[in-house]
Amino acid sequence: RRAAVTKRARMVRRCHHMADLVCQVAAARMLNQICRADEIVARCLSLVSPFAVARIAEHLVPGRLVIRREWASSDLHYFLSSYQGLKIKTKRNRRTAAEQSGTTIGGDGNGRSVLQEFALFLESRVATQPWHRPMLLTSMLRGLLFDARLCVGLAPAPLKITVQESADVEKRLAAVDIRLVPGTLSAYDSDNDNDNSNDSSAGQSSPGKKSPTRTKSDDNGVPQYWCEVFDQVSERWMVVNAHTGAVERATQIANPGKGTGCVYPYVVALDGAGYMRDITRRYTRDFVNTTMRQRLESVSAATDAHARVWWAQWIAQWENPDACDRDEKEDAEMERSALRSTMPKRISDFASNPYYVLARNLSQNEVIHPPEPVVGTVRGESVYLRENVKTLRSRMVWMREGREVRPGATPIKTVKQRAVTARAKLAADAEVAAGRPPPMAELFGEWQTQPFRPPPVVDGRVPRNEYGRVDLFCASMLPEGAAHVRDAEAKAVCRDLDIDAADAVVGFEFRRGTSTPILAGVVIPMDALAVVTDAVAERRSAAQDKLLRAVELRAIKRWRRLLVALRVREEVDASFATRSARDDGAVVSFPKP
Repeated sequence: RRAAVTKRARMVRRCHHMADLVCQVAAARMLNQICRADEIVARCLSLVSPFAVARIAEHLVPGRLVIRREWASSDLHYFLSSYQGLKIKTKRNRRTAAEQSGTTIGGDGNGRSVLQEFALFLESRVATQPWHRPMLLTSMLRGLLFDARLCVGLAPAPLKITVQESADVEKRLAAVDIRLVPGTLSAYDSDNDNDNSNDSSAGQSSPGKKSPTRTKSDDNGVPQYWCEVFDQVSERWMVVNAHTGAVERATQIANPGKGTGCVYPYVVALDGAGYMRDITRRYTRDFVNTTMRQRLESVSAATDAHARVWWAQWIAQWENPDACDRDEKEDAEMERSALRSTMPKRISDFASNPYYVLARNLSQNEVIHPPEPVVGTVRGESVYLRENVKTLRSRMVWMREGREVRPGATPIKTVKQRAVTARAKLAADAEVAAGRPPPMAELFGEWQTQPFRPPPVVDGRVPRNEYGRVDLFCASMLPEGAAHVRDAEAKAVCRDLDIDAADAVVGFEFRRGTSTPILAGVVIPMDALAVVTDAVAERRSAAQDKLLRAVELRAIKRWRRLLVALRVREEVDASFATRSARDDGAVVSFPKP
């Protein structure tokens, strides 16, 4: 049998992918926290040219530390020109034999933390790490009252796994005997995690050891860290390359080659308040067909629904809860950028594409409506917009959504009816055994339905279905002139008061081959609502008083039993004991017969 990638190996790789994201996001937040420190901002501001500081100070709004809108763009370019004049050297970090004996706290492993490494860089102006220049530029801009944010490209372990890697994972799982649960971050090998966790927080792979994590250096010409500053005139975020000090396009800095995707599957931006946003779609020309394939969104919901939505749910806790207009405008711009994604060239890519679809990818309860426009063809097959894919439902399913099929509507499709209960399965088998076709279900579209309007209440009588109940799957199905009372005591109260009431069916429960209706209260005439409500309250109050009275009677009974027992004991001691029992534990003696 040919070896293949196992399901457990894919799950382990997804967990590895998520763990890498957690570590790299933590590292990015740590770098941004350093950029926000007042001492760091002051030291970075001291490196700015005095002429740039004086010019920007002249354009501050009186009484407010805000730059005038009309001067923001010109001041920014003037500052960037002065930033390019700073003499900053770049030196590749190498550990010596003496430094290797120290304890690695952070940074590049020299025994110094990231904060100490950055402070040393500000003194020597020798950049030994790829995040030194972006942090310097971000702190300078924030010190000059520009709205700047630090952008970081995240490159976790790729989701794609080879057969050899799958075999290695299975060997390790067999050795440690770990049971994996879908959607968890369970580690499958402590040694394998240590290889990446120590350096993931610093954004670099372990030297001399091959790792599945993508290359995070600047050897490919794409920086992992850069800066964005908000231009108040154009109301857009400008991308600034911290290594050159030049303003570049978003797609140019993240992918200077001929490809349409982004080098990093995830790009996050951290602002001065500590909030974080996912801005990957700004840095790719074709997000759907290239970059999204490397992200957790590419995992099908049938395989792992939790992993598919994990990133969006996890990063939401770091987003600004008070989104402003420019955040909404940025989201709209990124959505338009994703909509401009090119059409897939392979037929297999249409199955998971969120914008384009082929007729072969539709399920039996889906249809393309309207059938126009046809946006293209692939190998002779027409390509449609996925937004035109509509879901078809049977009459019963539409009824459970509060809609009914219009009279005279022609079913769009007729498919084999799915038997969900034991009785329906027996009926279908009987039809097949008799040589007749199996039961079929007619499917209709939403445009063939209308809101369900039940008959109104007439002369205090609530309209019922054939089972003597009221279908109340949604609020719009309540009959006119009726009220829904969810209290469990309402039915008994209506029976005592001779008020017409019908059980409300709000759904069905399928268990062990049977369908059981879910009842929630009763439906009564609106005129009797106040009477029933008051009667229910009185009934509940009486039940509560009865319960309290029963508790009191039970307590009195027990006290009576205790007092009787004490009296009997006293009489027995008085009749048969030669001396009374004492508190000091003396034995009571009895006379000899």
